[in-house]
Amino acid sequence: MRILGKPAPVAIVGGALALVVACGSNGGSTSSGPAVSSGTADDAVSAVTEAKGGECERLTANEVTEVIGPNDGGQHDYALGGCVWTATSGAKDGLVEAISATVLSKDEYEAVAEVGEPVTGSADGATYDTIHGELWFPCRSGDFCGIKVNISDPGKRKDVATRLGKVLRGRV
Repeated sequence: MRILGKPAPVAIVGGALALVVACGSNGGSTSSGPAVSSGTADDAVSAVTEAKGGECERLTANEVTEVIGPNDGGQHDYALGGCVWTATSGAKDGLVEAISATVLSKDEYEAVAEVGEPVTGSADGATYDTIHGELWFPCRSGDFCGIKVNISDPGKRKDVATRLGKVLRGRV
């Protein structure tokens, strides 16, 4: 086998290795402490992806099971922060049902939330986005609470989000 006789594959492999090394680099930094935030939207999104602990205790197993049936017990939600419970019964009408509950700082909220129209029945200042099934409202000390309902019956999403929003509001 002549490696030098095939420059394209060598260049592709070499480029891929360079990319892996560059992405894994810390830019020469020797700091072992926590990163200092520059306050950008990217920093807020990065903060959401970090599990903080206790996120999956915001709703009970019964509250979630009542909506989506048997589920995975909750996992850290890397899209919205907080916790996402995913149905284990498989797809229903082409959709794997899930419920998310989260509490975000104002910066995190502004970076990831789908803010809809004002809605009543859950909390003062609540908004609901019909397309994404997301309910958001201000809660504890300037933070924002969110419930995302991803169920196969779009007619029930808002009612479920409103009901679970009341539960979440009472626990934070």
